[in-house]
Amino acid sequence: MLGFLRSLFGSRIHPMNTIRLRKKVLLQNFDYLQAIQPKASIFPVLKSNAYGHGLKQIVKMLSRADVPYIAVDSYPEYVVVKNNCSLPILILWETLLENYRKFDHKKTTFCVYNTWTIRHLGRLGKPTKIHLFLNTGMNREGIQEDELSGFIKELQSHPNLIVEWILSHFWEADAPSDYSMTDQIQRFKRMYYKIIDAWFTPLWRHIGNSAAMFKITDEFFNAYRPGIALYGYNPLHTEDPLYKKGNNLAPILSVTSRVMSLQTIWPGEWVSYHHDYKPHDKELVATVPFGYAEWLFRSASGKIFIKHRKAFLRQVGIICMNLSSYLVDSAVHIGDEVEIISENPRAKNSMANLAEQSWTIVYETLVKLDRGIRREIV
Repeated sequence: MLGFLRSLFGSRIHPMNTIRLRKKVLLQNFDYLQAIQPKASIFPVLKSNAYGHGLKQIVKMLSRADVPYIAVDSYPEYVVVKNNCSLPILILWETLLENYRKFDHKKTTFCVYNTWTIRHLGRLGKPTKIHLFLNTGMNREGIQEDELSGFIKELQSHPNLIVEWILSHFWEADAPSDYSMTDQIQRFKRMYYKIIDAWFTPLWRHIGNSAAMFKITDEFFNAYRPGIALYGYNPLHTEDPLYKKGNNLAPILSVTSRVMSLQTIWPGEWVSYHHDYKPHDKELVATVPFGYAEWLFRSASGKIFIKHRKAFLRQVGIICMNLSSYLVDSAVHIGDEVEIISENPRAKNSMANLAEQSWTIVYETLVKLDRGIRREIV
């Protein structure tokens, strides 16, 4: 029977590109963040495909963690979490009103920003847990301080809605100065106590993201929402006095590809589009099936390195949609594995270096990793 199935479906296809995720390191990051705020609850943020790492894989890695919620952004992400673990789900962003019927309200809690969402959820008649998002200065979303009284009045007319959590979001928690954080915390507390005066009893008070976890010492806040730090990236600026504490985190992700072409290039010839790179001597160039469609930024052309065994290989020519080329020597062969991104944050081919050479931030380089690349838990 086994032989028949193999002949029918064939053996598993070996991918040319692979993302490897270290479960042990993810859990170590989680434990470290918990130790920073030992009295608070942690809601891991898995929005945007778990910051590019792969939502399904990260959910499975955290499925037994002691957390009140897994936080995601949207209905499609909710479905992935619901199908892969039993933990409660927090929806960080609002959706179209007609979509709220599709959620399992026993398993899901909703962040709410607008009175019309409150009105709609109230009319559904189902017991529904909500988290009120306060605008404390980010000014993207949330309940304005001067509109809070009307919002509370609307909320009081819908007894099926359970105010479980009050939250907001810092606009500059990663800055070396804490001035902006102090101002937002004061505004948060003013609004919070108005909600308490209306006889609501929220369980959690939360404003802290990854950077704020290292800075807030006020036990008034009893929950935190780490994102980038959970995946092993220091959320603080190098000049921040607490920066070294963030270095105890470790990236969980590495990316590999395969050499699929070797070309001998002579003086006067070139590599890739627009004759961007022309060698002065005879050179050997390897090409791998990893370009800007997979997420290697075109703006990083000619400025980055990948690794073959112990040697770093310089990228040359314009990075193409699905291909990029590198200077190599005779030790490189077709089919060899190369490391596009290292889990070592200090390596030449680290995610942080790619972000710097691409004129962007690690957040963007992570979330733009192609969803189609195979993710493997190791």
